[in-house]
Amino acid sequence: MSALRRFAGYFVISLIAIQVHGQQHDASVIFKFSWKYGKPSDYIVTVHRTGQVDYVSDDHSLSPTQERNQPVESNVEQSIQANDAASQDRFTKQFQATQRVQEKVFALAEQLRFFDGQFDFTAHPIAQTGSKTLSYEEASRHTSTTYNYSENPSIQQLTEIFQGISLTIESGRKLEFDRRFDKLSLHQDLKAMDDLSKDGHLYEVQAIAPLLQRIAADRTVLHIAQQTAQHILARAGLAVAPNSVQ
Repeated sequence: MSALRRFAGYFVISLIAIQVHGQQHDASVIFKFSWKYGKPSDYIVTVHRTGQVDYVSDDHSLSPTQERNQPVESNVEQSIQANDAASQDRFTKQFQATQRVQEKVFALAEQLRFFDGQFDFTAHPIAQTGSKTLSYEEASRHTSTTYNYSENPSIQQLTEIFQGISLTIESGRKLEFDRRFDKLSLHQDLKAMDDLSKDGHLYEVQAIAPLLQRIAADRTVLHIAQQTAQHILARAGLAVAPNSVQ
């Protein structure tokens, strides 16, 4: 009988361990940003425990569709209008996070008690920089905190990571558009990205690596644009061509 009880005890413990592991495996950290002056005005970044990242953005800061679709005279205005229209569409992207970022995000979430608390700076009024919400979700836990600005170093680190991911993805969207419709602007786009990369503000560049690799190999664009794309890839430790060895 005692052996049966021991077996039953082990079985229960195993079930609990499996359940806990499953909950941790399904856990996710979510960053939601909203500000009418933001570019984009709204986006959500979800980092799953598995390392998968889901990115969704909407830009509600642009002029209404009926205003954007008024007849225009010049090709430049038509290009700007088309760019606005493309930007306002809901955009989604999925990619795999680097192990460093995935581990950092969850470690910071744990340090912050999974966002179960108040972290917004309220000592005195400060400039609005957008509503930011950090959430932690798993089967048995749903916690979140909303802030404009926080003095907490861990909150600041997470904000930098998530905003850096958005910056990378949205920069990639701009590159994709200009590669199709305005190749002469690619160097300016890439120069701005290169500066951000040097300052450590671009996160998860691998998410747009295929596009950068195509530009680096595209002889129809300015040579300096090709070189800048190569520099951004190299700085991120990525291959400058799909099959090249680092």
